[in-house]
Amino acid sequence: MMYITYLFNIYYYICCHIYLYILETRLIIKLMKKRKLVVFLLSFLFVNSSIIAQLDKNKEKKEKKSEFTIDAELRTRGNIINGYKKLPTESNYASYVVEQRTRLGFGYKKDILEIKITFQDARIWGDGNLNTATGAFGDSASIDLKEGWAALKLSDNFKLKIGRQGLQLDGGRLVAERNWSNPGLSYDAAVFKYKKNDFTLDVALSYSNTAFNLFAGEFDPNKMKSLNYIYLKKKFSKDLSLSVSSIFSGYQPEGSPQVIKFKTTVGSYIKYDNKKLFLKGEFYYQLGKTINSVDVAAYFFNAEAGYQMNKIYLGAGIDYMSGQDPNADITEEFQAFDILYGTRFKYYGNLNFLVTPKSTKNGGMMNPFAKFSANFNKKNNLSIFYHMFQTAQDVANAANPGEFYDKNLGSEFDMIYTYKMAKGISVKAGYHIALPTETMEIFKGVEPGTCETPQWFWLMLSIKPTLFSTK
Repeated sequence: MMYITYLFNIYYYICCHIYLYILETRLIIKLMKKRKLVVFLLSFLFVNSSIIAQLDKNKEKKEKKSEFTIDAELRTRGNIINGYKKLPTESNYASYVVEQRTRLGFGYKKDILEIKITFQDARIWGDGNLNTATGAFGDSASIDLKEGWAALKLSDNFKLKIGRQGLQLDGGRLVAERNWSNPGLSYDAAVFKYKKNDFTLDVALSYSNTAFNLFAGEFDPNKMKSLNYIYLKKKFSKDLSLSVSSIFSGYQPEGSPQVIKFKTTVGSYIKYDNKKLFLKGEFYYQLGKTINSVDVAAYFFNAEAGYQMNKIYLGAGIDYMSGQDPNADITEEFQAFDILYGTRFKYYGNLNFLVTPKSTKNGGMMNPFAKFSANFNKKNNLSIFYHMFQTAQDVANAANPGEFYDKNLGSEFDMIYTYKMAKGISVKAGYHIALPTETMEIFKGVEPGTCETPQWFWLMLSIKPTLFSTK
C-alpha cells in the first residue's frame, strides 16, 4: 500500500506542474471555455485525495490492531485432612486447612509479539509472618511470578517462546503444568515451536541456578538442574494423533558443581477419540545415568479404553512402572521408572501416596484403574475413580532376609463433584478414601496394624473472570 501511495503522489505532482504550465500560456483562455477540462482536473484532485486518505486510514487501522487482556483468578479451597500423603494413626488428629490462590494476569498481542505476565499470591490462611499480639499484618514474601514470557513469531509456522511459562507434553505423564497445587508449577525455559497443518515440533531448553553465581555453585540434588525435550506430534485425522518425545533431565550431584548427570526418556503417545470411543496408549523407556552415576534401564506403559454413552462415561486401564529386580545389583543398574515432573494425583490417586520410585522402595508400580463420569446437565458433573495399587517387582523384606513383602499395596476411591455456577465460576467438592495394606503401612513408615482409614475432603470455589479485553 505504501508504494501505491507513493506513485499517486508522484503522479499528482506531475499533473500539477502541467496545469501551471498551461496557465502560463495564452492557450488557457481558449481552454477555459471548454469546461470539461476544469471538471476533469477537479475530479482528479478529489479522487486522488480520497484514495490517499483511504490508504492512510487503512494503514492507521492496521497499526492499531492489537489485543490487550487482563484476567484474574481467585481460588479458595477448604480441606479436612486425615491421610493425605501420609498414613494416619490414632496419635494423629485431622487437620483443617484453608488454601487461597490469587492471580492477576496481563496479556498483550500485536503483529509478531505476544506477552503474558501473571502475578500470584499462594497462601494458607494464617501463614503470614508479619504479626504481633495486636494483629496479623500480612506476609513479607507472598507475591510470586507465575508467568512471565514473550513469544516472537519468526515466520508463519515458527515462533520462540521464552521465559517463565507452563509446559505440558500430551496428557502430562512426564512433563505437566500441574495446576492443582496451590502455587501451581512453572518452568523457566526457551521453547522453539514449529506448527504447519497437522504437524507440531517443539524443542525446549533450560538451565537453572539458585543465584547469579560468579563461579559454578551448588544446586539442590533433588531439583532438576536442566530440563530439555524434543517433541513431535502428527494428527492423522480429527480423531487420531500420534506423538513421540525425547526428554533430557539433568541433576547436579552434591559437591560437584561442574557436573550434570543426564537421564533420557524416550517414548510415544497415541490417542483415538471420536467423542464416543476413547483409546489411548503410552510407552516410555529411560536410559542414561542417575545422579550417583548408575546406569538407568527402566520403562513405563499405559493402556486405557473408554466409551461415552449419552451422559455417562465408563473407562478402564492400567499403568505399569518398572521396578528394581531383586536379583539385580542396584549399584550397577537402576531399573525403577521415574515420572519426572509429571502429574501424580490425576493418574495415581489424589491422596498422593505413590509419587516417586522411593514410594515403593524402588519396587515400581502396577495400577489397574476404572473411571466413571456422569454429566447430569451442562452445569453438574460427578467423577469417580478406583485404583488398585501393587508393586511391579518383589521387594525384599528388610526385617526377614530372604523373604519379600506382599505386592498388594491397597486401593483408593476418588470422587469429585463439579458445579459450574456461571461463566468462569465453579464450585468443586472432593472426597478421597484409601484402604492400605500392611505393605503400604511399612513403606510409609507406619507400624503395621496401627493405620486408621486415610480420608480427605475438600471444597473449592474458583473464580476466573476476564476483567478487560480489547478483542
